[in-house]
Amino acid sequence: MATTSNPYGLKPINLIGGQAFNGGVIREIALTTNNSAAMYSGDLIKIAAGVPSSVTTTPTTTTAGTIGVCVGVRYQLAGQQLGYPLYAQYLPANAVTSGYTNIFIRVMDDPDALFQVQASGSVTAANIGSNAQLTNFGGNATYGNSTIQLLQSSISNSNATYAVRIVDLVNESSTFGGNFPSNPGDAYTDCIVKLNFGVHAYYNSTAS
Repeated sequence: MATTSNPYGLKPINLIGGQAFNGGVIREIALTTNNSAAMYSGDLIKIAAGVPSSVTTTPTTTTAGTIGVCVGVRYQLAGQQLGYPLYAQYLPANAVTSGYTNIFIRVMDDPDALFQVQASGSVTAANIGSNAQLTNFGGNATYGNSTIQLLQSSISNSNATYAVRIVDLVNESSTFGGNFPSNPGDAYTDCIVKLNFGVHAYYNSTAS
């Protein structure tokens, strides 16, 4: 509920401008080098020298390498090279040294994607169009989801370098008086955001 702090990372929901959306463009990126940190669904993913990993601090318009958001992983466990791949919500740390093989990080990499994310505080309609930073990087191994949130205290109409633009707020109110889980102005408002121009690697000419 948006009245309870329950972050779930960045969840792709649509494309900006009413473009056709069929669940998003998913690119599978091979991981052959050991990962020092887990990668969770809803994490921002970056590439450096061809190696994918989770973004661990809020990116800016001058940060290179952010290519999208993790929407799951697939791999094979040690000793199961001839078996079926496992599709999972997250990849534990040190997967390669644990014997995992054929590891792929599944990334929603469309630079025009819109994402739903929970804020760390209350956000109102007056904040639509503002920029904000992201916070609470990490994940929940029980559910496999990222814990990234929009940093409510960072919302700004002037800082052009921040990670995301607030495009809209989730509104699940009912005209029939229902008490639905997300409304603008809730204590931990669910927001709809887009990565700002320059934050996404495809809209940033600096290579990684």
